[in-house]
Amino acid sequence: MTNGVSLSNLGAESSKESEKITENVVEADQIDREGRLAVVCGQLRMEEPQGRGAWPVIVPGPHLSLRQGDKLVTGPTIVESLEGFSIALQHEPPQSKFELIVSRDRMKVTLKTRFRFGTVYKLRDEEFQQRLVLKAVPAADVPPKPIDPALVLAKLQEMGVQPETVETDLLLQACSECRDADVVIARGVAPVPPVDGRVELVCDLKPRVPSEKEGDRVDILDRGTYNAVNAGEVLAVLHPSEPGKPGKDVFGREVPPRLPRPVQFTAGPGVKLIKDGRIAVAEVTGRPTFQRGVLQVNTQLVIGGNVTVASGNVDFKGDVLIMGDVEESLTVRAGGGVDVYGSAYHATIIADGGVTIAGKLIGGSVIAGINQPGLAKAVKLLSWLDRDLDQLLSAFYQLREHLAGSGNSFGWRGDGYLIKVLLETRLPQIPKHFGQLHELLSGDLDPGAEELAKSSAALKYIAERFLGAAPLEIACSEEVARYRLQLRTLASQLEEHVDAAADVVVHYCQNAKIEATGNVTVAGPLIYDCEITAGKTLELGGQCRSGSYTGSSIYAQVVGSTGMGAPSLTVCDGGVIAARRFCSGVRLRIGSVQGTIGTDCANRLFYASDGELHSRHYQSRREAVPPA
Repeated sequence: MTNGVSLSNLGAESSKESEKITENVVEADQIDREGRLAVVCGQLRMEEPQGRGAWPVIVPGPHLSLRQGDKLVTGPTIVESLEGFSIALQHEPPQSKFELIVSRDRMKVTLKTRFRFGTVYKLRDEEFQQRLVLKAVPAADVPPKPIDPALVLAKLQEMGVQPETVETDLLLQACSECRDADVVIARGVAPVPPVDGRVELVCDLKPRVPSEKEGDRVDILDRGTYNAVNAGEVLAVLHPSEPGKPGKDVFGREVPPRLPRPVQFTAGPGVKLIKDGRIAVAEVTGRPTFQRGVLQVNTQLVIGGNVTVASGNVDFKGDVLIMGDVEESLTVRAGGGVDVYGSAYHATIIADGGVTIAGKLIGGSVIAGINQPGLAKAVKLLSWLDRDLDQLLSAFYQLREHLAGSGNSFGWRGDGYLIKVLLETRLPQIPKHFGQLHELLSGDLDPGAEELAKSSAALKYIAERFLGAAPLEIACSEEVARYRLQLRTLASQLEEHVDAAADVVVHYCQNAKIEATGNVTVAGPLIYDCEITAGKTLELGGQCRSGSYTGSSIYAQVVGSTGMGAPSLTVCDGGVIAARRFCSGVRLRIGSVQGTIGTDCANRLFYASDGELHSRHYQSRREAVPPA
């Protein structure tokens, strides 16, 4: 039989149940059944045990309190009767709390708000069981209430925070939004900081890493350059310090500003102070550095060891002295000369002045006296193209006259067709030279060389007219004559950029490219598979094996070798090519006259006369003058 928790009927029902059980008991066949408890619609129900069955046990769970009369039940309890048992649910109320935090410098007050939802619980229904654990489950959430701003303002007043420092709008918003937040609601007046004494660097300086000699290291690859200034240039301006102004914290107390820092500056070598010590100017031309408050100008950049990937590229407007080697993939640029005490391996050296490499030059390139790589060779190509175009015009007139006399109908196709035929059959070197010229002028130009850029653009346009199928678009032979005159003018403009003679001296040279406006001298025992262009004289002190070599005149020891590629030597009109020994197969060109040496010969000097190559005995440089 199921019993409820009704206190008025609990005793009577128990007595009737006992009488009924007594009447039906047959001691021989008595049935044992355990007592059980259940929760039905939020009410306790009980089934008493029969015979020797176990009595039910009740266990209180969380979020509720169970009492038996005045006694609080905290653990498992045997239930004889539901009379006197009462259950009270423990609901969680919502929370709305705040805290005021003053910063260490007392310049800010932060309002820290925390909101928590409350929970209403209900008693969960359970099936009849001998051991009943009462469980309370959430029935509904109760939202928190906004914080009363008056409480916060009262607390601020109690703390002594000045009212004028409180930002009321932020305070009201933080109290009413009912979400966790840390909001600065009061701010003091910060002191006006002083103006520190400082050095304003007018010249461009990059950060430097200490090197072996000067305390500087080369920037990694292309990430920086060494800056240079000219004598008289302003390097820095010194600004004196100025005091600050006091402020106030949130409690109204004065907050003094920090003391200003004075100027930390010393004029080192190469620097002079003027205008009462407020302006620093360069006394010499060189590299400015500023370290530990000392500004100085160094006239020469000295690299105390090797130029490597770890140390980086070198880019400097003055002279560069490298005590070690220039290793692979590195670039050295100098506005002056470059002296390498070691060797250069697959590196690039570009200098406005001369270049000297005491050791080997293997791979890579050396460019001396030229801002635009390939410019000297471009000037040489233009001198050849002037004669090439003269030959083209002569051949064109002869071919046209011949076709007209023979009645051939090729003429109706236009002059461009005949010019294209001549370029493909009789004068293939013209498109080849124009292609080389276009490639040489396609590199990046110095941003400041506007006139050079214009000349290069005009040359590339003319070159494109003789490449591929473009000659077919030439309307008449007079257009070729105009191009020839334009090339002469542009050649003179390019020569202005290569007129400064810068020499290159190398001990040993292999698979490298050298271009210089002055003399080029390879003093060592071997020159192998190189491309060398000299604006003036080219001297090859050892054996020259394969490659291309150009100069105003060329003097060598041994040119060519047995079983290897034959070198090609080229000089301008009036120049000579002389060597102690020439091997067969060596290709020579003097102006527009070309030839190949058929057999080995010794102590010979070649020159051009009447459109042909001639040679005579060669003993020394004093005799190296071609006949008039």
